[in-house]
Amino acid sequence: LQPGVRGVDSSSTAPAVNTVDVTAPSSSPAVMSREVLPPDVSTMDLAEAPRIVGGGAGLADAERFSQLAEFARTIDASMGVTRVITDRGWAPHQRQIGTTGIVVDPTLYLAFGISGAVQHTSGLGQPDHIISVNTDAHCPMMQMSDLAIVSDANAVLDELAALLSKDAAS
Repeated sequence: LQPGVRGVDSSSTAPAVNTVDVTAPSSSPAVMSREVLPPDVSTMDLAEAPRIVGGGAGLADAERFSQLAEFARTIDASMGVTRVITDRGWAPHQRQIGTTGIVVDPTLYLAFGISGAVQHTSGLGQPDHIISVNTDAHCPMMQMSDLAIVSDANAVLDELAALLSKDAAS
């Protein structure tokens, strides 16, 4: 089994709990928390990411994944990829979503150039919202999307980058 595949066991039997009292030595320094920093979305565990921007074989080359990662950072999301992309060496295995990668369950999943092979979609969990960009309107990823954009993922990524850089300049 992979993490996140099964729900929590709701059996009525309570587990055995052993309580241990620990007394800290008086010479130990006081610990004080100043602030809790949010995780870095570009390096956080994909299984914990609330928003994921995914890229697949529909993106033209390795440079597109740098662009995809920058777009993901801009919208405070993590980047995930399909197995084809990790096999090509364009992204590390820690970013691979699917049965041979990480099982995720984000609230938002944006899929760029992902056809939706069962090995990928079986690792998606139940995202609240899926937005897909693909030239094939009938591929599985587009069929499971809340919003399906029938277009070249490379062109849409270029447009988004231009819009975001224009907003950043204003």
